[in-house]
Amino acid sequence: MENESRVNVTEELNYLRSLIESIDGQVNTLVRGLEELRKAHLALTDSNIAASKETRVAIGAGIFMEATLKLGGKLLVPIGSDIFIHEDPAAVRTRLEGNMKEVETSISGLNSQRDEISRRYDTILAAAQSQMGAKKDVRRNQE
Repeated sequence: MENESRVNVTEELNYLRSLIESIDGQVNTLVRGLEELRKAHLALTDSNIAASKETRVAIGAGIFMEATLKLGGKLLVPIGSDIFIHEDPAAVRTRLEGNMKEVETSISGLNSQRDEISRRYDTILAAAQSQMGAKKDVRRNQE
């Protein structure tokens, strides 16, 4: 019975640890996505970019092409499966701002879940260690 209880505690601790690691991975992915959204938003709002008119565009394998920016017109926005629509820059900025808020909310929610799971993990671990310490004391007293 005691071994079964120890196995259950170990399994639960392993499960909680895997949840924490999974959440960490999700948060890292969302943070990278948020940085990409912020870069795009900055590109649309930064006056220095508008003044420069020229930039480099990555074409892959570390190779870049020089390109000229046309900031006065509509932007090409992907909607999935290599399909793009033309959209007004103000609408794109608004969409990016909304997307950034959604991602920030998701990150905050995941961090809250992680904190709760981490507290549960710490509580179970402390209880298990305390119980093991108490059993060792009982055995010493019996000897």
